[in-house]
Amino acid sequence: MSRKLPEDPTKRRLQLIKRIFLHLPHFHELLENGQMELPGIVTLDTGEDVYLADLMVGIDTLPRRQREAFELICLQGYTEAAAKAKMLPDSRSSTPVQQYSDSGLARMVARYDEKQIGGFFPALRRLFMTSPLHPLLKRHLEEARKDILSQIDGLKIALAQADEVLKPVVKRPQQPPAATPPPQEQDKPSLDDAAREATRELMEA
Repeated sequence: MSRKLPEDPTKRRLQLIKRIFLHLPHFHELLENGQMELPGIVTLDTGEDVYLADLMVGIDTLPRRQREAFELICLQGYTEAAAKAKMLPDSRSSTPVQQYSDSGLARMVARYDEKQIGGFFPALRRLFMTSPLHPLLKRHLEEARKDILSQIDGLKIALAQADEVLKPVVKRPQQPPAATPPPQEQDKPSLDDAAREATRELMEA
C-alpha cells in the first residue's frame, strides 16, 4: 500500500511527481510499444499535465549525495533503510538519506518547472488556470520576474548610453570676423587752400 499523500499542496505535488519518477521505466516501455501517445503526458489529480521528457532535465545539477539518494529512492524504489545501508552503512539513522532524497526531489521538480517556464509549454498554461497557483511554481515565477526586470533596467541604461554616443553634435554657428574699420584719412587741404598757398609763395618770391 502506498503512503498517504500529504494535504499541503506543495508537498502533495512533490509526492505525486515522485510516484511518476518511480514508474518512469514503465511509462518509457509504454511509449516504446506505442501504448502511450507522444510526447508522453501524465495528468495529476490536480489537473496538471506532467511532461515525462522534461522530468530528468535537472539530474546533472544535483550534488553527489542528493543524486545518489534520489536515484536509489525515487528512481529505483529503494526503501530509506535499504538506501541507508548502501550509502551510509555505518549510520544508525536513515534520516540523512531521507533528507538527501527529499532535497534532490525538490530540486529536480524545480528544474522541471524552470523548463516549463522557459518554453512556456502547454503544461504551464494549464497550470496557470488552476487556482490557487502552487507556492513552489509561484516562487520560481517571482524569481524569474525579478531577473527579467533587472535585465530590462540594464538594457535601458545601455540604450541611454548608446543614444548619448550617437546624438549628433550641435555646432555653434561661427561668428563672422569683425570688420576692420577703414583707415581714417588724414585731413587734406582743399583745392582753394592749395591755390591760395601757391599764389602767396609766388608773390613772396
